[in-house]
Amino acid sequence: MAKVGINAFLLDCRTNENISEIEAEYGVKGFAVVVRLWQKIYAEKGYYCEWSGRSTLLFLSDWFGGGSGVTCSLINEIVDRCLKNGIFDAGMYEKYSILTSARIQSQYFDVVKRREKILVKKEYLLVSVAKIKGIVYENPISAYRNAKNVCENDTSKVKVSKDDYKNTMCKADALALFERLWKLYPLKRGKGQVSDAQKMKLFKIGYDEMARAIERYKRYVESVDYLKYQNGSTFFNIGYVDYLDANYQPVKESGKECKKNVFNDYPHRDYDFDQIKKSMFEQ
Repeated sequence: MAKVGINAFLLDCRTNENISEIEAEYGVKGFAVVVRLWQKIYAEKGYYCEWSGRSTLLFLSDWFGGGSGVTCSLINEIVDRCLKNGIFDAGMYEKYSILTSARIQSQYFDVVKRREKILVKKEYLLVSVAKIKGIVYENPISAYRNAKNVCENDTSKVKVSKDDYKNTMCKADALALFERLWKLYPLKRGKGQVSDAQKMKLFKIGYDEMARAIERYKRYVESVDYLKYQNGSTFFNIGYVDYLDANYQPVKESGKECKKNVFNDYPHRDYDFDQIKKSMFEQ
């Protein structure tokens, strides 16, 4: 099998503004995550890496040791920022769930241009490789929203049904949506206690409505002095239900918004404390 990745790549002595932005936001961990992602790309596929489903967890396991302080949540935040500021190409990620960039590809193809055979997915290219003699294009793939077509060419021994493919893609989207919602929730505890099946339920509700439910719950907690936030696992498993569009009925009280069916719904009694004291001493 022809060699695919490369053994080393150039790293600038002075970082550009995009990398500086990551460092300013996430410190040395942010820089480390980006460099490790570059290492993964260059060492494995050479000019891109697939990024969907369990990619974050596997990347953490393969490229960071224990005690690094790097988490899946942090990695996802940094990747999102890299997609926004151009370190990775957002269009390629949206179409094919890959991380790549024109600079990564330019450097890779400059290194491998003398190889006899260089396998390339034409749809993934951001640079021209027409003058490189060893280029061999792989069979074309179909673009889906934020997902690569997992159905391989006709010579593949494994055939994936449309239903299996749809389920796989929905699950990947559900996991991605949950990561976005988790960032919005203030008390990040118990993330692992939210099952994939529950994440699929949240996916069917949709990001916009779930984001509104989180915001409503936050306002409610802030309006009640003694109330503390539920753990994230509790909220995303059951607590969110009362704050969905169909179930939420706000009550305006003293300029604050609160949810019905709590303590403020009970009728308040008027007590004659002088009479109560008198009755106590007469006993």
